[in-house]
Amino acid sequence: MTTTPQGIGCEKSGFVVPPISKTDDVRTVFDNASRYLNTRRLDMRFRTEAVQAFTANLPLERVLDVGCGDGTISLPLLERVSHLTLLDLSPRMTELTKSKIPETFASRVEVRNEDFATSTLAPASFDLVISLGVLAHVDAPEDFIAKIATVLRPGGRLIIAFTDARHPMGRIARSLGQMKELIAPPKYRINPLSIVNVTQFCERARLQMISAFRYASNPIPDIERLLPSSLLYNSAKAIFGNCSKNRMSWLGNEYICLLAKR
Repeated sequence: MTTTPQGIGCEKSGFVVPPISKTDDVRTVFDNASRYLNTRRLDMRFRTEAVQAFTANLPLERVLDVGCGDGTISLPLLERVSHLTLLDLSPRMTELTKSKIPETFASRVEVRNEDFATSTLAPASFDLVISLGVLAHVDAPEDFIAKIATVLRPGGRLIIAFTDARHPMGRIARSLGQMKELIAPPKYRINPLSIVNVTQFCERARLQMISAFRYASNPIPDIERLLPSSLLYNSAKAIFGNCSKNRMSWLGNEYICLLAKR
């Protein structure tokens, strides 16, 4: 599938052609939930730890998880929040999420199978928005971040995770991924974002960076199918540490950021 750079139309014969939406292709990819989750175990562990660390001292009532996956990362917050909204484009992911909700907390949870870009969430209605690994897959990353800002209350927090594709580690991963694509072409192209891009998008949405944890995963495609996830996790943790003590951060192209709405 061919897409134009997000947020930029193509001029042809005097007309501006809008970017082609990849929503249906994204939904298809994430509906293969077991494959995606099995290849993201390292990221999920680091993201779960970061969410717990970043929210440890925050007073939270209403939380939104955009691109919630199977709910593993945000469901543990139910012991501390009054209401949790879990939103995902994939029907299969939302089914998995529903199956994991503890009956004791069911009244505090709303699961929505929809596209955040077209969702009708009330403005300024959440204390915290979580969005982990979603930016690479949306049609318009800057619009996506701007909409997150609209549903956050003043002073609310955003936890967002993304890959810096311009970082040397990101470039290595992209090169190896392109070799794999010669055999198995992707359904769509992910957005090659950088920390500079994301910082600019957040600043324009009046979101201020508070903290960031950086790490790198093994760039070999599908490495988590070949090696135990515990080995990959322990190796990465030994190098990069955790949110409270992030070592060798300059080597990390994976960002997990905490921001506040001004």
